[in-house]
Amino acid sequence: MTTSEAGSRKEFPAHRFRVGPGMLVTAAFIGPGTVVTASKAGAERGCSLLWTVLFACLGTILLQSLAARVGIVSRKGLGESIRETFTGSRWLKPAIGLVIAAIGVGNAAYQTGNLTGAVSGIRLCTGGSQQAWLAAMVACSSVIVLIGNYRILHAILVGLVALLSCVFLWTAVLAFPSADRVVQGMLFPRFETTDLTLVLAMIGTTIVPYNLFLHASSAASTWSETKTPRAISQSDWDTAISVCLGGLVTASVLITASTAFFDTQTAWTSTDSIALQLTPSFGRASVFAFAMGLMAAGLTSSITAPLATAYAVCGCLGWATDPGGRVFRAIALGVIAIGGSFAFGLGKSPSAIIVFAQLANGMLLPIVAIFLLIVAGRNTNQATQLGWIRLLLTRIVVGIVALLGIWRIFSLI
Repeated sequence: MTTSEAGSRKEFPAHRFRVGPGMLVTAAFIGPGTVVTASKAGAERGCSLLWTVLFACLGTILLQSLAARVGIVSRKGLGESIRETFTGSRWLKPAIGLVIAAIGVGNAAYQTGNLTGAVSGIRLCTGGSQQAWLAAMVACSSVIVLIGNYRILHAILVGLVALLSCVFLWTAVLAFPSADRVVQGMLFPRFETTDLTLVLAMIGTTIVPYNLFLHASSAASTWSETKTPRAISQSDWDTAISVCLGGLVTASVLITASTAFFDTQTAWTSTDSIALQLTPSFGRASVFAFAMGLMAAGLTSSITAPLATAYAVCGCLGWATDPGGRVFRAIALGVIAIGGSFAFGLGKSPSAIIVFAQLANGMLLPIVAIFLLIVAGRNTNQATQLGWIRLLLTRIVVGIVALLGIWRIFSLI
């Protein structure tokens, strides 16, 4: 073995994994929507919908890693790549309009759910006026966005996700049901037409459309000075590990609700009730832990949703995508303001708002994902770097989600 071979073999493990924007994506999709939707699924269906967590995690890894690869290969965000792909085409304006509309509608609903969910967590511990806490959350999110420093934002969000993960994982360990129920619910998909809303909401709370823009831009920035093959390898590991952690947290919330409600045949009525139901088994600490987790989930998502919207809008319209830029900050703050306004007006029923937001995400996902696939396959060289198998599997996932959405629409008709 030569010296150079030995050196390269020693260096390889050190560069195999690197913490990147994958954890930012996890911070974004582990929001109140995850807590409420997974709780509702566990309370109403026990462990039978655990397969949606596995499917959503696989789909998220495929789509997010694809978005990250687009950012790494092109050195641009997804919004910029969409604009570049359709430049000179008569479809440019319709494509940009459709993307901005989908992201705008989805994130307006999502941000409202983020804020109301976070406030529900705070009030479980402290009480107080919902309107006052909403104002405080809007102010807090705005200040963090105004910082405009990616590294600081990344550190804050990773810390909050770590707190959230510990809270729910520990709760699930204490409430873990029999292993055969978990295995059956995860590996043998089954559901009825009446479950379609929950199924789409469970998928929509994990495969979040705006995260594709957030990930592509963040990956392009994180690995801007790294050679493409190494950057792709590091990004794939970062994405897979981060999303699996998020999936574990989602499954933990569902299992906890299954044990507390489904197994005891107790009705789940609100975001507060799951914490209160766990009190006899785990003491008053369970209420505090659940409240802290819900608050952390709301805060992380209430920051990332505006950032992703700004990346999408600025990229599609050809504006600068610097988080410290005035236009970027103005768009992000606008999303916070719109979400806050809806939260003030509709916040009396946070669980209904949150589940609706996840359903909207699930319905809008195929639109954004199709644009990602168009950008990814726009030329043979880039498609080869992105991986043909990955593109095929991603198309299958998007097709399944689209069919579920169409099925849901026809079921309503």
